[in-house]
Amino acid sequence: MSQIVTLLLLLAIALVQTTPITDASCTARLLNSSMPCWTGVTSSRTCNSAFLTLADTKYQSCSTVGLGWWSDSTNNLTLTIETSFTQQHQPYSIRLNNQQLTQLKDYSVKVYRILNSQETELKSVDDVIIQYSDSNYQIILKFQGPTMYNLLPIIYEVLKS
Repeated sequence: MSQIVTLLLLLAIALVQTTPITDASCTARLLNSSMPCWTGVTSSRTCNSAFLTLADTKYQSCSTVGLGWWSDSTNNLTLTIETSFTQQHQPYSIRLNNQQLTQLKDYSVKVYRILNSQETELKSVDDVIIQYSDSNYQIILKFQGPTMYNLLPIIYEVLKS
């Protein structure tokens, strides 16, 4: 009888140790890259929603930015875009490459603009989605997709308004 109890206890411990604990949110991180305006983005495997801000990074001075989001088990990436115009308190816009996002055949990705704490889905069949900076000189976008082990290309061009 004690052997059965010991076996059940060991099985319970093994299950607890191998079952990942899911975090509601986390901070995504930029990977090291030798290319000045292109890099990968990753987050914890136990994270449902990741947040990334480009403030105080080398990417805020780029005119074209390419981010490869390795989504792993994360369903949402909220990206706060700040540029050199943000620091100068000047309005700007971005041209988000929608063609890259819509060419993904295995899954669909939704893009939302977050403005004044409200999410608005950006639906477009155009190759480019244009978004303008808010009163804080930021552009906040949320990319939402199914849990996937894939690379999502997020490419945008920055333009002074």
